[in-house]
Amino acid sequence: MKILNKLTVKNLKLNKSRTIVTIIGIMLSCALIMVVAGMAASAQQTMVNLQINITGNYDLFVKGANKKIIDNAQANRNVKDIYIKQNLGCAYLPQAKFDTKPYINVVAFNEKSFTDCFNVTLKEGRLPQNGNELVLSQSVIENSKADYKLGDTVALDLGKRVYASGDEIPLDDTDYFNDTKGTEKLVDTHKKTYTVVGVFNKVSSSYFAADSNSASSSAFTLAEENADINDLFISFTSDGEKDYITTSGEILNLTGDDFESLKNIFEVYLENGDFDEADINKDLLRYKGFALSDEYMRMLLSLAVIIIVIIAISSIFVIRNSFAISITEKTKLYGMLASIGATSKQIRHNVIFEGFVLGIIGIPSGILLGTGVIYLLVVILNALLGSMLNGISFAFALPWWVAVVSAVMSAVIILFSTLSSAFRASRIAPITAIRGNNDIKINKKKSYKSPKFIKKLFGVGGEIAYKNLKRSKKKYRTTVISIIITVAMFISISTFIEYGLKIAGDHFKDMPYNITVHANDKLSYEEYENIYKRIIADTDINSSIKACENYYGNIVGLTDYYTEDAKAAELSGGDLAYVFGVDNKSFKEYVTALGYNYDDVKDKALITNDFKYYNSDNILIKGKEFDLPMNTVVKLYPNGTPSYTEDDIKEIQKTDPDFVYNPDDYKSVDLVIYDTINKEVPGSIVSSIMSTLNEGSVLVSEDYFKKLFAEDNDHTTGVIVIDSADPVNTVEYINNLDIENLDVFNINEQKEQMNAIVLIIAIFAYGFIIVISLIGITNVFNTINTNMRLRSKEFAMLKSIGMTKKEFNRMIRLESLFYGLKSLLIGVPLGLLGGYAIFKATGNTIMLDYSFPTMAVLISIVFVFFVVWLIMKISISKVNKQNIIETIRNDNI
Repeated sequence: MKILNKLTVKNLKLNKSRTIVTIIGIMLSCALIMVVAGMAASAQQTMVNLQINITGNYDLFVKGANKKIIDNAQANRNVKDIYIKQNLGCAYLPQAKFDTKPYINVVAFNEKSFTDCFNVTLKEGRLPQNGNELVLSQSVIENSKADYKLGDTVALDLGKRVYASGDEIPLDDTDYFNDTKGTEKLVDTHKKTYTVVGVFNKVSSSYFAADSNSASSSAFTLAEENADINDLFISFTSDGEKDYITTSGEILNLTGDDFESLKNIFEVYLENGDFDEADINKDLLRYKGFALSDEYMRMLLSLAVIIIVIIAISSIFVIRNSFAISITEKTKLYGMLASIGATSKQIRHNVIFEGFVLGIIGIPSGILLGTGVIYLLVVILNALLGSMLNGISFAFALPWWVAVVSAVMSAVIILFSTLSSAFRASRIAPITAIRGNNDIKINKKKSYKSPKFIKKLFGVGGEIAYKNLKRSKKKYRTTVISIIITVAMFISISTFIEYGLKIAGDHFKDMPYNITVHANDKLSYEEYENIYKRIIADTDINSSIKACENYYGNIVGLTDYYTEDAKAAELSGGDLAYVFGVDNKSFKEYVTALGYNYDDVKDKALITNDFKYYNSDNILIKGKEFDLPMNTVVKLYPNGTPSYTEDDIKEIQKTDPDFVYNPDDYKSVDLVIYDTINKEVPGSIVSSIMSTLNEGSVLVSEDYFKKLFAEDNDHTTGVIVIDSADPVNTVEYINNLDIENLDVFNINEQKEQMNAIVLIIAIFAYGFIIVISLIGITNVFNTINTNMRLRSKEFAMLKSIGMTKKEFNRMIRLESLFYGLKSLLIGVPLGLLGGYAIFKATGNTIMLDYSFPTMAVLISIVFVFFVVWLIMKISISKVNKQNIIETIRNDNI
């Protein structure tokens, strides 16, 4: 057996070209598995880090915990750490800028909470070391006129916020300030003086960080040991996370319905119990792999499995073909070994040993290559993502199992690739093998004839090539299958990328502005106009539009004008109006661009009329929603249609005397719809701010909007869209105006983030295509190159009897043509079917028309003919350099 193994190693050294190509195939397939598994592990760790950054590094949150719960947590062996939170109270923020954000909320944590659970990032200074030191949030700095510096003292009267009824207002970030009548106050106050030791950036955890609309800004101090504990954040060990429901139930002493609630809903509320509320951090557990019931996680896992299966199938073809060719060229060798006593078992072991030797070299090389690619991808991702992940970086995570999985899968692929070849080699009869006539069989009953046009076009060489392909079906089929797989995968995945990029890019399609400003407070039209004038005074602004949107009014009668398409699409929102009023100047420019006379439209409305909709049978229906004559008059109810009749009101007041309902508030006005318009008008700011829902979006001038909707309409909001030469400076300028309740969004940042996401998708998808294509090219190169070199004796004989170089080249060109044509005739339809399957699979969530992947098909055609021609040219150039006599004598390639 050792002699046969030595013979195998020597044979691999003699046939360097085939050996190197096979090792490259193994290395690429192993590296690709490594990259897929490694990037999945890195993405998982990134999501874990991101979730920790958002909510904190805990598994169970307990609000209002008593001493019994604390003792249970401390005694439970599956508890890793306990982080405590104490609500010390609210105080009036010194020198508050805004009436709607008048408070500072002081929260105390134990020392571990700052570093291990919430990872509070300081902008300057240090963390508090005792209960007399305070770190302020950036929100405090922004919302107070006081210029706080490190070392300053802050005197606060801490107490509880209560309503006029005496009910306490919880100290969460969801408490908005609605004290328009002075019914809110602070009670049970006590004085406390703190020293400012640090300032932290905004923390996103919803349990203690106030948002921009909250009534309070946050500040942190260190918890006193004997102070009352309000809330617990509990982190489990790995064993505790594996059985997180049971561990949580033990800590909370839950049984019966309460335990079922925690099991099914992941949260539970108790009245007059040991705690007020408990909530499992299921998102963090899910990303760690302990709560995989979420459909999206299953989808990601399924996708990873599909990708690995694709890699495995492609790799098996590469490696199997290499061994199949190896068996073909060593048929005579195995025949001679069998004739001198080598058993079938020994020959099988010999072939498998060859795979083992190649794997020993290829697998470690693939793991090293995969590690390098993963690291490079992580570096590129972090450069592209920037600050998109809330201050964290895309993690480089390479657990031991990634390398093990890659090595084991590659070993299994090699084993399956060698088995068929091993059995084939062991079954060859010695005499047949020595004669070497098993691979090319002559059909005695049927002669191989070539069409007449082949001889005319390519001469004798072409005719010989055609007949040779007919005889050598196995080698021919191997090459064709390799190309088919590459083409089909390229077209299918290109289709997937095309839809992915289209979905990602549609959100910002034709958006000719880069800043939006939303006015969320109740403003009069005059106040809104003054705010608009202050904002557009910025010299960096190129153009802007002031708009009002009402999203609640009802239009009665629109459904009477539904088209057959709309009825077939089962649309149901035709009477719900989204009315947009834009300033008169912008409205005039817009309707003029549409070809209307402004004077005809200025006191009338335009309504969008195109829609796309998936019906109950998941069939995409698109068309026109309304068949409206010009100047149609319908009824608009600015505050919604009346819900109660006079009789209803009398009936309700019998049981609820305080019930107030005034039908006069729900009177209708006439709305004149001048014409219907297409929803998508490229390049128009006006059209880009309108709703993209199936319901008709109504567009009117500012003056007409004021006639339709009163200033005190509860459902009217203001939005200003801006095209600025310097969006960053303009956003800073607007923020410095200190106007309350304005939300300013730099759309440029969102565009850049979306472009980065699109680029990331493209990098992964096209990278996957490139590597799969490389595997395919390796396979094709290995097959064609080896076939050409195996036929070197045949070529040498043809040359020895007078075949000219011109005839020889014609013969090779015809073989290239046949390889390419047959591969494309099968590969392109398969790719189109795969692409269409992807389109149907995504049809449940996106509204895109099927588009024929013309570019992918054209690239495939050019790619196939170029690659086959290039590989054959390279192979034949080597054959042409060989000496005719030496080639006929030589048995090694």
